[in-house]
Amino acid sequence: MARQGGFGTVVKITVTAALTAITHAQDIEFPEFEKILADITGHDAPGGYEEIIATGKRKMNEFTCKLTWDVAEATFNTDNTVQMSVEDPDGSEVITFDAHVSKLGRIAEQEEGYVCDVTIKPTGIPVIGS
Repeated sequence: MARQGGFGTVVKITVTAALTAITHAQDIEFPEFEKILADITGHDAPGGYEEIIATGKRKMNEFTCKLTWDVAEATFNTDNTVQMSVEDPDGSEVITFDAHVSKLGRIAEQEEGYVCDVTIKPTGIPVIGS
């Protein structure tokens, strides 16, 4: 497996029917994939140890991106889902999914640029490819 650095990671969002790279992205998390588990431990559990089963439900957890803020480029004002993707720097893994942009949090540190933490909440089945 080839190793790569984090520089060059791309996050895209649908703008006018086409996936478009979000500009000025500084830090990008990749979403975590989660299998939902249920605790079914009964009072008669051997040794009092927890017993867990898979529920069959899966999800992609929310993740954040840190962007240099530019109000002119804010395309996140919708109640509808938007198609998005994240891809590693060399483009060998691309995760495409529908999502809600759930939070925009501006940050103005004295010795930094004006930035925004954007929280993205995926929904539905992702497509993982290259």
